[in-house]
Amino acid sequence: MRFSQVRLLVDDMGAAFRFYRDALGMTVSFGDESSSYASFDTGTGSVALFARSGQEAVLELRAAGDSTLTVLEIDDVDAAVERLREHVVREPVDQPEWGGRVAYLRDPSGNLLELFQVLPPAE
Repeated sequence: MRFSQVRLLVDDMGAAFRFYRDALGMTVSFGDESSSYASFDTGTGSVALFARSGQEAVLELRAAGDSTLTVLEIDDVDAAVERLREHVVREPVDQPEWGGRVAYLRDPSGNLLELFQVLPPAE
């Protein structure tokens, strides 16, 4: 078994695509903002977007909510939060027991994302 992707179901494909491409700076590996499916390369797998209505065509979905959390490891949580201010739902905080500094935001469809920055080991 190999990890392939995290697929996020979105209500507005154009807004979601622009958020992941422009606001987060992810590299597009497939699709565009007018597609019903697109994916972004993360180097170790991909984050994919799929129109919620397209997924509902093959599977009855439960109401959207906080049942998943996508964690994106980045170099500077504080700089990202300043750049993504309108999407932030929790300011950066150190979590030494996790080994990182974290902040939380929501994409245009309400999907919850954690920005994770590795903290240097305590001396």
